[in-house]
Amino acid sequence: MATALILFCALLQVSPPPESKWEPPAATKAASLEESTRTAPKDLLTRTETSEYRETGVYAESVEFARKLEKHSPWVRVQTIGTTPQGRDMILIVVSKDGAFTPEAARKTGKPVVFIQNGIHSGEIAGKDASLMLLRDVVINKRFASWLDHAILLVLPVFNIDGHEKRSPYNRMNQNGPAEMGWRTTAQRINLNRDYVKADAPEMRAVLKAYTAWLPELLIDNHVTDGADYQYDVTLGVPTEQEIWPTVGAWSRRLLTGVMGALERDGHVVARYAEPVDYADIRKGLEAGGAPPRFSTGYAAAQNRASILVETHSLKRYKTRAWAHYDLMRRAIEFVVSDAKGLRNACLEADRAVAGLAGEKLFVAGESSKEGDPFVYRGLFARVAKSHVTGGDYPVYTADPQQIRLPLYQKLTPTLETIVPAAYAVPREWIAVLDLLALHGVRTEILKTDLRATVETVRFQDVKWAERPYESRHRLTFKTTVERESAALPRGVVMVPMNQRAARIAVHILEPEGPDSAVRWGLFDTIFEQKEYAEPYLMEPLAHRMLEADPKLRAEYEARVKSDEKFVASPAARRQFLYERSPYRDRDKDRYPVLRVMSLE
Repeated sequence: MATALILFCALLQVSPPPESKWEPPAATKAASLEESTRTAPKDLLTRTETSEYRETGVYAESVEFARKLEKHSPWVRVQTIGTTPQGRDMILIVVSKDGAFTPEAARKTGKPVVFIQNGIHSGEIAGKDASLMLLRDVVINKRFASWLDHAILLVLPVFNIDGHEKRSPYNRMNQNGPAEMGWRTTAQRINLNRDYVKADAPEMRAVLKAYTAWLPELLIDNHVTDGADYQYDVTLGVPTEQEIWPTVGAWSRRLLTGVMGALERDGHVVARYAEPVDYADIRKGLEAGGAPPRFSTGYAAAQNRASILVETHSLKRYKTRAWAHYDLMRRAIEFVVSDAKGLRNACLEADRAVAGLAGEKLFVAGESSKEGDPFVYRGLFARVAKSHVTGGDYPVYTADPQQIRLPLYQKLTPTLETIVPAAYAVPREWIAVLDLLALHGVRTEILKTDLRATVETVRFQDVKWAERPYESRHRLTFKTTVERESAALPRGVVMVPMNQRAARIAVHILEPEGPDSAVRWGLFDTIFEQKEYAEPYLMEPLAHRMLEADPKLRAEYEARVKSDEKFVASPAARRQFLYERSPYRDRDKDRYPVLRVMSLE
């Protein structure tokens, strides 16, 4: 058995990596990378360069590279922002010509901040190597030093560091290099790019603390995509619709157009990031709709900030991917510095507008509209092969380019909108939720005196939990009813006023029907548990008295008996029905403890 395993592993090791049958012609030269390497000091070359793009370095090499930049340039500071579960320091590289190495100092400059993050899925790591090379070209040979006259750069070399160090040539079966790469999830098996709102991972909590302090005007999130083989070496996801405030959305549309045009002139084959409506038939179209805030770009949008999801392609050469990341970041930063004031003003205007949303209707979630735009998809011809192993069909891609006309669905149709209250009232005992709000930069106030207010109370019905966990939690589905009433707000309750820039992220957390609400992620699960019960020998006599005394209740009970066979067959269900209508019932069960405060009385 051991000999067979060794032979099997040996066969795997000599298997060629998966690779695309087609590369952009300009990728052969990858001119920007070649120039970066040619002009670099020998002691500031990355392992990917010295290995001719066959390898990527371990995390300690990224830290060492960052420290060298800091040693060589007064424009660089390396800051520790947290520690991973396995005990590794998380570093953030801050680059400022003004010495603005804190959020407060950065704001005084009036310059926009660009935050570049890599390795949130740490097998998708070409962005890390490209980022380090790009920083070297800013602060060492100063080829792009003028950027710092207009912007401040933050670079997170690796987000998922523990996953980055779980290196193997077999971590991403669908990816062409490097020789060893990291793992998709953290050491706790959390997918960080589903964790932005619930923030379960220590790594996410560290980055959110930095993000909400700096509030970068643009986030660049470097990924590698799997899926079909095609001509594109880079696709871009940019929030532009109702999920982002219109001023920032309009700026982002200009960014998307400008950056895509520049990349095409650089020789890249580029498109907007989109997913098939039907994976079995791409001709049905592609969807480029907005992401909920559990994802990086959806989260930035909820914080009134622009973002770019960068997806290079897993089957292209590792050097091609690094080239695409390098040029994308370069062109995006160039666009920022060409309109730094416009970006800054768009974000500030969004902050001001969001702080005045009380009483207005707000988009919370949506789906792709039925209205598509004409689009020419640049794929590769594939023949369909029959498997002799599984009996299934599978595509075998060729090197022949193919163009397919299909619809691209870029608009959103709302599926959830809400009237923004004046405030939310959160009982102070819900500590985990209050901590989460603070982590996301949401301002809260403790009520100093008792008040009365017109409030909306949410009650839940048909609550169901998913059978299997999703990102470490069993998500909920439910129905709701809303009651408007006058209520006493006691001194000590925590108010979440909506007259603040972070109102949108507060709505995402506290509006229960939102796709990433604290309720959906299970932070309020105890409200659905019954804590007191009625013994049958006590409930049965009470049930008789209740039905005799209340004709309306008797009619409701008899109607249920006539219409529900399962109810009739279960004495326990019948007793529970009456218990829930008795004065002994738990009035807080299935009631959302957070109140929507519509107005003070």
